[in-house]
Amino acid sequence: MAIAGILIGNNIVRLKAGIAAATEAWRALEPLGLALGTETLTGLAARSGDTRPILAGTIGSVACTVQIVSDFVQYAHTKVTATPPSGADVSVGVHPNPAGLFGKIRGWLGQDIIIGDPDFDDAFLITGKPASAAANLLTPALRERIVALAASSLAGFVYERDEVVVLLTGIVTDPVVLGAAIELACDVAR
Repeated sequence: MAIAGILIGNNIVRLKAGIAAATEAWRALEPLGLALGTETLTGLAARSGDTRPILAGTIGSVACTVQIVSDFVQYAHTKVTATPPSGADVSVGVHPNPAGLFGKIRGWLGQDIIIGDPDFDDAFLITGKPASAAANLLTPALRERIVALAASSLAGFVYERDEVVVLLTGIVTDPVVLGAAIELACDVAR
């Protein structure tokens, strides 16, 4: 139990440092059409008045939000959400596939869809309903953009009826990486 407390405490320190860095770095993305604001920090790390940055606005016809989300142990991710103007009745998920036995088990349990690009199929767990939606959505150009993000921080890509989510590992402060994630989410949402 003490080890869990130490890990959570360490994650809280990293979360707060990341929030401060993101607040400054995300200003560079306002020209895209997103306004920098704040939202109240909740969870174990929260103290009265604590906030985290949020970018929100419309890019083209697509509503987009960038926020920092954290789990129970305060491990943080940067979440980019784009809302399609009209939803399609499909669900596609693309997640980096860990190597080794755990990766194989995850693939079996996740009902990994093979789209015919061996390098992409080996590197990512692909899910979807209907299964044909994954191959239709994941064009060579889109796969190239996902691979580029995976090289830096991609934790997952999900396209569903009402939203496109690009989830990045940690608190991303690099405007180039975050800008690429925003463009990816908004382009797919269109």
